[in-house]
Amino acid sequence: MTEDIKNRYISQTRLQNYKNFDAYKQNIYLSEKYYILLSIFEVTLRNSINYCFTSKISKDWLDSAMLHDDTKKRTKEAKNKILHRKEIVTHDKIIAELPFGFWTSLFRRSYSNMLRIKDIQLVFPNLPPKNKKMINRNILDKQLNHIRKFRNRVFHYERVINKSSYADMKNSIYELLKYFDVQIYNFAKEMSCEKTKLQKVSKE
Repeated sequence: MTEDIKNRYISQTRLQNYKNFDAYKQNIYLSEKYYILLSIFEVTLRNSINYCFTSKISKDWLDSAMLHDDTKKRTKEAKNKILHRKEIVTHDKIIAELPFGFWTSLFRRSYSNMLRIKDIQLVFPNLPPKNKKMINRNILDKQLNHIRKFRNRVFHYERVINKSSYADMKNSIYELLKYFDVQIYNFAKEMSCEKTKLQKVSKE
């Protein structure tokens, strides 16, 4: 690929963040490797939170007065997107439409009255015992925000290679998946391995 084509269709602004074009390609390959894992994690998180609040409040918990203005705004935006597609607004469609940041924001300290310790244990039923590892709201908030930032960089095609803060992302995501259930953790592992197997078969 010529430099002219690179600059015209990829842009010098994007490429200047990389040592060379090979590094840019490596970033794409690395981002692709994380797609399955991030997709499983995001779907699992939102459905587990929805299960928690549906059990605690009702299926209409998205209209609860307990939600803050910023989260209410995101719910309204999700409804408008569904209406714009000329679809019927349902609870399940809103759940699927809400951005990842909506779900991670519910672990902020300001939501401590809505998402108490027992609720967090309902979202993450397989949390380790306190004598093995101390996991609290603050720790989960930091972990989820770290994953959110990484996820946004991957899904917006930004650089994730050679960043020390993202060096151990796979283990970080696997750890939280295991907090939901070992079966979800194993499913994510199997899907990642299956992708590798399919790639090998396609090359043969």
